[in-house]
Amino acid sequence: MGFGWSLPEFIITGKQDWMKNSAETKYVCVHAHFYQPPRENPWTEEIEREDSAAPYHDWNQRINLECYRANTASRLVDNQNRILDLMNNYRYLSFNFGPTLMHWLERHDPWVYQTILEADRQSVEANGGYGNAIAQVYNHIIMPLANQRDKLTQIRWGIRDFEHHFGRRPEGMWLAETAVDRDTLLLLAEAGIKFTILSPHQAARWRFRKGDTRWRDAAGATIPSGRAYRYSCGPGKDIDIFFYDSALAHGVAFGRLLEHSSMFLEQIDRTWSLRDPLIGEPWLVHAATDGESYGHHFKFGDMALAAAFEELRRNASAEIVNYGWFLSQFPVVAEVEILERTAWSCVHGLGRWSSDCGCHLGGEPGWTQKWRAPLRKALEYVRDCLAVHFDTQMANLCSDPWTARDEYIDSILDRKNHLAPFLEKHLRGGSRSSNVSRFLELLEMQRFSLLMFTSCGWFFDEISQLEPVLILKYAAMAIRLAEKTGSPPLDTEFLRLLELAPSNLPEYGNGANVFLRAVKPKEFGRAKAAANYAIQSLARSAQREFQIYAYSILPQKEEDLGASPVRCLYGLVSIKDDRTLDTEDFLYAVTHFGGLDFRCSVKAYLNEGEYESILAALQDSIEEQNTIKIVRVLDEKFGTGYFGLEDVLKDLRASIALDISRKTLGAYTDLQRNLFNTYKPLLLSLRQWGIKIPGDLRVSIRRVLSEEVESLVEDVMMHEVERVSADTPWDSVDFFFRVHMARLNSLKEEAKSWGVSLYLVEISERLGRFMVSVISRLLLTFDEADAGRLFRLLTLCRALAIWPETWKLQTLFFQFVTKGIENPALLTKIDRVENFADELDGMLNCRFAQILRRSSLQPASAAQRT
Repeated sequence: MGFGWSLPEFIITGKQDWMKNSAETKYVCVHAHFYQPPRENPWTEEIEREDSAAPYHDWNQRINLECYRANTASRLVDNQNRILDLMNNYRYLSFNFGPTLMHWLERHDPWVYQTILEADRQSVEANGGYGNAIAQVYNHIIMPLANQRDKLTQIRWGIRDFEHHFGRRPEGMWLAETAVDRDTLLLLAEAGIKFTILSPHQAARWRFRKGDTRWRDAAGATIPSGRAYRYSCGPGKDIDIFFYDSALAHGVAFGRLLEHSSMFLEQIDRTWSLRDPLIGEPWLVHAATDGESYGHHFKFGDMALAAAFEELRRNASAEIVNYGWFLSQFPVVAEVEILERTAWSCVHGLGRWSSDCGCHLGGEPGWTQKWRAPLRKALEYVRDCLAVHFDTQMANLCSDPWTARDEYIDSILDRKNHLAPFLEKHLRGGSRSSNVSRFLELLEMQRFSLLMFTSCGWFFDEISQLEPVLILKYAAMAIRLAEKTGSPPLDTEFLRLLELAPSNLPEYGNGANVFLRAVKPKEFGRAKAAANYAIQSLARSAQREFQIYAYSILPQKEEDLGASPVRCLYGLVSIKDDRTLDTEDFLYAVTHFGGLDFRCSVKAYLNEGEYESILAALQDSIEEQNTIKIVRVLDEKFGTGYFGLEDVLKDLRASIALDISRKTLGAYTDLQRNLFNTYKPLLLSLRQWGIKIPGDLRVSIRRVLSEEVESLVEDVMMHEVERVSADTPWDSVDFFFRVHMARLNSLKEEAKSWGVSLYLVEISERLGRFMVSVISRLLLTFDEADAGRLFRLLTLCRALAIWPETWKLQTLFFQFVTKGIENPALLTKIDRVENFADELDGMLNCRFAQILRRSSLQPASAAQRT
């Protein structure tokens, strides 16, 4: 079944060979839009632990492991789920990464980050200079709802971010939620962007550019999706648009296509079959979806994608391409008009981000989204006030404030190398000016002004949910910076506007209460940073330099006032905000009343006389051994307000609490061990007579046996580092290892006899990290000793039935095999290397040894897949 039209004769004339060859090829492009809402605390620039993401630290980490990392080395398996091969899906995907997500990957998983960059580099080489990666507007804002100035900055920041990561200019740019209007497309074209991708539902009508130029209605997503369409933005300016295939994209995002690669391939074939073969036009089968479909939304979706790519690569009539390459090869023969102010995720245009349009994810019965419009109005009020303040304050600092904002992105991306040149270019007086901090505070104010329009703040169902609260935090940060640089107070009018945003939860009532209860108490300024440092310093030990995310901590003086009648620490500390370079000194006095009860008083430092006066008063009260007097001195000198452990950042708080708990519970653990050893004969008798051991005793048994296992595993790791000879064959085991393995097996059997399971989570994690370091070194050196270390440690894992860091070990093992195939001389450094690969295959559930065995016939077969 065709579309009922044919290609104009002028296109075919004189190009029969080109048409014949290209029209018979099934061009396939799968685009993945990878993005997560930014989750960083705006005051610290770091993500705090998110309990809902357990057992992972936060949702970025969890989705990275399920999706972003998974796609760097997706598994191709046999019918027994043994890994046959690995594929870097980014090598064949068309993709974009949200800049804030890419920044997180760069900091938190450099291996994944570098693998993505390498995949794009390889795609550039393979596709004549056209890479798989495209850019994205920076903050994922809804562009048609932004003002002209913010649209420009979003595009310019998105381009510079892309250049920073990928080292080249982007051909295409993804629009957040594919939200589009004519003005946005014009700005893209003026910025040199060649194409973007939209939903077929966003096309209004289309026609051929020459020949039969009748307009054809595109209502109901009927626009043929297999070609690019030119959109005229105005005199001399145009941009090309790809409208993805609706059925294919819907099947990936919401259907069953990722259950098995065969289903995905069948839909690709079905889409291909709908073209009109009589046209003779090159045809592109393509889909665009959230990239998280491939592994996060659909478990093992990355594997279905990899298997589909592998099958397409083997198909002589198919070719996996990207949009830039397709545009470079074939002329754009049609043009289009769009439905303005539309997006792919709202059937009401842009209502999802501006009104109670009815789009939601569920919520409770009776819930509405009447809060959306007032929230946007409140934030637009803040934005507009900040713009006036920015203009006014920058007038004496900078000749062109808004160009400075556009170029500030370089400093955001790389402060170490770009901040000084940026200051010299834009700040009067340059880096020697006394206004450096003020200048940077105004620019940071603008950065947060852009962040507060992040689209996910309106996407969900309730204004008190995580995403709306986060954009309100960005607003709070922007307002604080504005007031610090001399702006009139904005809170009164801002809160009045937020009162008009009704919450669906009675305990909040409206957006103003959400702001006052869920945002303002979370503010984290330099005084709280000083308290965080002081409490951790008392709980652990003082450090000469300390970093609390976006704050650098430099202790100036510290007085340990002893532990009687209570533990007390007094000092002077400098706190620098690394974003604005603004530094402030604080006095602190922190006391520990036992357990997790801390009290930390903080105040701005005035002079040396004040420091000595407070110190003398504290020393007097401590000499009197009077706890009440100590507290009175703190109230008198610092004020009655103070910080406790509840004011410490979540991750630091947890680590402090664990440190204290370990020290406190150490004696309890020793007592359990002594009791177990003392009464073991009695317990054995109870077990012999079939009398059930009480549950509380089994807890003690589990702890004692687990700790001994931990100690033995640590001994083995230490032995592997210190005492293994360099010329030891990889499959040899010395007496030390044998005796430790014997004891580990004995403990495993003993635990089984008592009916307890060993708790080995922490030692398993340490062992996993150690093995990753061993195989990483092996990958560099192909050293026989490291091969032996890995073999023995995996043997230990098999004995204990623990498999830490399996994904990384499998992936690095594959890289070891492929590197050896590329450079066979390396393999000769390990005796009987194929037997070594066989052993690792069995332990890691792989079949990579067979790649080694066939490498003499096809030396690059495996390497080409990564």
